[in-house]
Amino acid sequence: MSTHRQTPANAITLTIAALLGLGALAGCSGGGAASPAATGRASQTGPTSHTGSSAGPSGASAASASAAPAAASPAGKSAPVLLRDTLAALRAGGSVHVDMTDNSPQSSLVYSDDATASGGRQVITIDRTGHATILFIAGVGYVQANARGLAAIFDVPQQLADQFADQWIALRPGEKLGLSTYDDVTAGITLSSVATELGPNGTPTLAAPGIVAGQRVVGVQVPLPAGQQLPATAKDVLYITDNSLLRPVLSEVTNAGSYNYQMSFSHWGETLHLTAPANAVPASSVTPASSIT
Repeated sequence: MSTHRQTPANAITLTIAALLGLGALAGCSGGGAASPAATGRASQTGPTSHTGSSAGPSGASAASASAAPAAASPAGKSAPVLLRDTLAALRAGGSVHVDMTDNSPQSSLVYSDDATASGGRQVITIDRTGHATILFIAGVGYVQANARGLAAIFDVPQQLADQFADQWIALRPGEKLGLSTYDDVTAGITLSSVATELGPNGTPTLAAPGIVAGQRVVGVQVPLPAGQQLPATAKDVLYITDNSLLRPVLSEVTNAGSYNYQMSFSHWGETLHLTAPANAVPASSVTPASSIT
C-alpha cells in the first residue's frame, strides 16, 4: 500500500512505518495543553464504531478467529477490490477518529486524529516529551507545540522553538515551519489524505477473518518491504468490518519483533467543531530565512 508520509522532523526523519505496505496515518500534533480553539466532537450524527488498538486478530482475539479460508470477504470481493471499496467508504465517512501508536526501540510516536472531508485536528506525542497540535481549517494549518515538539517534529531551530513554544502558528500554502513544508504538516489530516496513505503499495491479498473489538472483520495484507530490519514474515494488515459498510477498524503490523504499529478507527460520523485560533503567529516568523526556498 502507499508510502506513509514522512514525519516532518530531522530527529525522526523516517520511521519503519513510513515504508509500511498499508501505510500509517501521518498526523502531527501533540498531547500538551488542550487546544482552546478546538471544541472537539460535540454531537454524534452517524453510527459509531468503537475500536481499540489492543484487540486484533494478531493478539488475544486471534484465538477466537475462525479458521475459515482467507478467501472469505464481503460479497466475495477480491483483496484489491475490497481495499478499493474500503478506501472509498473511508473518503465518504463524514468524519472518523484515528488513534495510532508507532513504537520501535529507537523512538515512540503516539497520534490522535480527527479527520473530516475538508479539515481536522491531529495530536502527536514524540518520545513522551514532544507535543504538538495541528488544526487544518479552510486550507490553513495551525500548529501549537512545546519547544521539544517544534524542534523534534518540525525541525525548528532550538532558539526559535523556545521563543515560540505553546503559541499558535499559522502555515499557508507555499510556506514552511522549520524544515517542514505546508504539505508535510497538513498531509494525512482529511479523510481523502488518510485514504491515500492507506492505498496500495504492492499487491494486497486477503487475510483470515476474525474479531476486532467485538466486531467481525475481514482483512487485506501486504508484506513489508525488504531491508527494513524486520523479520521477513512481517506484514501490514488492514482489518475491515465484515458488512456492507466496509469501514476500516484496525491497521497493524504483525510478526515484527520489537517493532509495534497499530492504527484504530472509531467514532464515525461525529461532528467536529474547529475554530481558527486568533492572533496566530505567521510561520515565516518561526522559519529561518536560510530554510525558505
